[in-house]
Amino acid sequence: MTLVERGKDTVVAEETPAKQLAAEDAIKTVQNISRTIKEFSGNLRGTLKALRESGAIPVLAQEIREAAFAIRDTAKDINEAAKELKESHVISDTAGAAEDTLKSAQDTIQAVKDTVKAAAEASPHTAEAVQVGVEKVRQESRRMAEMAKQGAAKIKHTIKNKAELV
Repeated sequence: MTLVERGKDTVVAEETPAKQLAAEDAIKTVQNISRTIKEFSGNLRGTLKALRESGAIPVLAQEIREAAFAIRDTAKDINEAAKELKESHVISDTAGAAEDTLKSAQDTIQAVKDTVKAAAEASPHTAEAVQVGVEKVRQESRRMAEMAKQGAAKIKHTIKNKAELV
């Protein structure tokens, strides 16, 4: 910014330092912030006065207290349910059954492969039909194994979430 000063017969131009402009901007900003704080402070005082006069603060405090009790009771219920599941061994039994199912499916696939190999040697035409059957058994076994894994994962996830809530 350029300032123009008039001397006797001459005009003198000077540059205003950037620091001076920055300081002026900072002062204006602080003044604006101060005004805003003052306005909000007045609004807040009015709101608190209205809340006190209306009796809303004690009601709100009572509602918060009741909500805290409800949360506590729910956490206790979840904790008890998680303990019951653990003690009943439902989860470990289910996971064990899923593991047994997977092993059984793998054993079945191996037995079918052995049967196909023997059938292929005995009758080449029958081998194709058996191979189709083997593929169906393989796909179904994979599907069942995946379902068992997903079920075990869901159970584990549910228990973990319930444990975190407690």
